[in-house]
Amino acid sequence: MEEVRIRIRSVRYEVEASLFSEEDEALRIQTSGEPEPETIEIHTVGQYSECDGRVELSYDETEVTGMEGSRTAVSFATAQAGVVSMIREGAVSTVLVFEEGKRHHCIYNTPIMPFEVCVHTMRVENKLSDEGWLDLDYIVEIRGAQAERTKFRMEILK
Repeated sequence: MEEVRIRIRSVRYEVEASLFSEEDEALRIQTSGEPEPETIEIHTVGQYSECDGRVELSYDETEVTGMEGSRTAVSFATAQAGVVSMIREGAVSTVLVFEEGKRHHCIYNTPIMPFEVCVHTMRVENKLSDEGWLDLDYIVEIRGAQAERTKFRMEILK
């Protein structure tokens, strides 16, 4: 396990989408008028490891992300770099799966109550193990709340 410096940039904005619909037709996404993006950028220290065909990059969340007291690990099998898991443990916990063109459901546990979440991933570009970066473009919806599109970039800084 190697200690590394990490930069994470996340740009989020509200969209009109219904991810919980059981319809198999193409997902239609529309921005809500002029979207007001929310950009968060953090620099932190984390741990990087490659072992038995798996890559993992983990770090502690901060109050900037609203998940202070949680630890996040991004991991994937090197043979399937296009399927990325994001595991959060601690004050909030969940397992999110990002797979291009697919929808995945999960439970997001918070100190208040658990929420059902659906994630639809539009793009996964994973160069974490060879070039040190990961890009995700996805829509997340908490059942009963406004959907958000997120463009997420994680980089290992040299």
